Amino acid sequence: MRSQWLRWLIVPLVVVPVGWLLFTGLGRDPHLIPSPLIGKPMPAFAGTTLDGDPFSSADLAGRPAIVNFWASYCIPSCVDEHPVLLDLAARHGDELQMVGVLVNDTPDGARGFLARYGQVSWPSMLNPDGRITIDYGVTGPPETFFVDAQGIVVARHVGPLTRAMVAQELAALGLAP
Repeated sequence: MRSQWLRWLIVPLVVVPVGWLLFTGLGRDPHLIPSPLIGKPMPAFAGTTLDGDPFSSADLAGRPAIVNFWASYCIPSCVDEHPVLLDLAARHGDELQMVGVLVNDTPDGARGFLARYGQVSWPSMLNPDGRITIDYGVTGPPETFFVDAQGIVVARHVGPLTRAMVAQELAALGLAP
């Protein structure tokens, strides 16, 4: 009798919290992971690009920017978003700056990806020690940060970019989609 009563007490104590976690977690958009960087200056970085040129976050000053974290092994997500980024650069290259940052990738892997899926007109930063990834709080590629002309992070997107999502964030940067 006592074990039966104890069982009816334990079941709700376990089922209700687990059910609540599932209910609240399944209703969230996984691309909307909050970032402590929103509304703050973007973390500074400096280093070398895939082409061997020096580049730093200071080179982005004065115009809205997109900082895109990617990798050659990020398939299919980085492959899916690559044409979106190419289109964005073609349509808004004069009013928007872009930089890619490699996430745990090799220069040869990145060059192979670009040869296969399309060369880019923006620099891609090497990130051998992962410092840039850590400073931005990146959880894995692809991940993109939208930065206004004053260097303030206005949005973060986790996962592959879509044209609709880019249009929405361009409007937040004050650019026509």
